[in-house]
Amino acid sequence: MAVYFRNKFIIPYLCLALVLLVLTHRVDSEPAHDKQALLSFLSSQATNRVRWNASASACTWAGVECDATRSFVISLRLPGVGLVGPIPANTIGKLTHLRVLSLRSNFLTGQIPSDFSSLKQLRSLYLNTNLFFGELPLSLTELAHLKRLDLSRNSFTGSIPFAINNLKQLTGLFLANNEFTGNLPIITAVQLVNFNVSNNNLEGMIPATLSGFPASSFIGNVGLCGKPLCGCGRSPPQCGA
Repeated sequence: MAVYFRNKFIIPYLCLALVLLVLTHRVDSEPAHDKQALLSFLSSQATNRVRWNASASACTWAGVECDATRSFVISLRLPGVGLVGPIPANTIGKLTHLRVLSLRSNFLTGQIPSDFSSLKQLRSLYLNTNLFFGELPLSLTELAHLKRLDLSRNSFTGSIPFAINNLKQLTGLFLANNEFTGNLPIITAVQLVNFNVSNNNLEGMIPATLSGFPASSFIGNVGLCGKPLCGCGRSPPQCGA
């Protein structure tokens, strides 16, 4: 009987201790690898609008979200905070559990680092309204879970690669206000519901797979023709004829 009563009263205390231990571990846990990558990225920037306390958990930083166990950074949102210059390799590209990355409306320049191909869990990428240049990197077409890709309002050049079709889950593709050239690829992403390549230097016939999008998705490309724009070989005044 003594053993029975002893266990009867001790077990609740053991359970409470276990719960406290789990909670304490959760509070104290830290995505150390991701934290160092973020600090390396911030050290490359001249902005004074992002002030992360290196002594605190990265999960408490403005613009940073961690998973439930506080083991990984899953979201980084720093829109319009005055980021300037290129994104160095071995910084953001190391956040391999990242699902959302938004660095829109800054002054980031250069090319997108090739190690972005490591962001295999990425669902949404917003780099719009920056100063990026160069061709659309094929590394982005390796992100199989990507649903929304916004590179609009930059200075990207070259053609839009056919490899964009590798993004089977893509629902939104925004490439407006760049300097893309060449023909539009036949894009067959069946889930694509938002699409915009307006104000580039594209030419040729709009593929039938994209002809269901409104004219506003294509305007500003003087060489583009076909539905929903003018028929090829017809000058603008004849478009309504």
